[in-house]
Amino acid sequence: MSAPSDAPTRRPRTGAIIVLVIGAILTVTGPIFGVLAGSFAMIPGALDLADNTIEVSPTGTITLGDGESVYLLGPVADLDQLDHESCTATGPNDEPATVVFAPASALNTLVSGTRYESFAQVTASTAGTYDITCQTGGIPVVTAPPFTLGGLIGPLAWWSIAGIAVSLIGIVMVIIGIVRLAPAPRTT
Repeated sequence: MSAPSDAPTRRPRTGAIIVLVIGAILTVTGPIFGVLAGSFAMIPGALDLADNTIEVSPTGTITLGDGESVYLLGPVADLDQLDHESCTATGPNDEPATVVFAPASALNTLVSGTRYESFAQVTASTAGTYDITCQTGGIPVVTAPPFTLGGLIGPLAWWSIAGIAVSLIGIVMVIIGIVRLAPAPRTT
């Protein structure tokens, strides 16, 4: 018969090491993948903005939802010659849409390397296709949807927050792994 051993029993360390390694990986890579995924998630919104920029010289057609708006933009150098009253918009059943003044600060963008700024805003009264006509004497006019920073940057922010949350989970796993790897206190 063998005598019981007084040597302390060792706990298996494999699980603790796995938890520690996975936690460290999550801690480091969580924010990186969050920012990358958020950057890729911004692409559809940016492409949608680019796709909705339509030339109106002198007439263009755009599809708008009920109450949806677009800005009319002209080149900065010719902005003083453009007036919202020179533009009209007609929708389904020849129903007129509202064309109102919009300050240049409302929206500005680059179109083919030229800076354009808003001078008018068209708001649809009902959903459908609208014909926009601008009598501008040859000055190019384009439409662009309203720009919302949250709509474009929102996906980046949410994915970054998710990456930080994954990193926090990784930190908790690292702490658990370290605690499980620590030697058990000796009993005397």
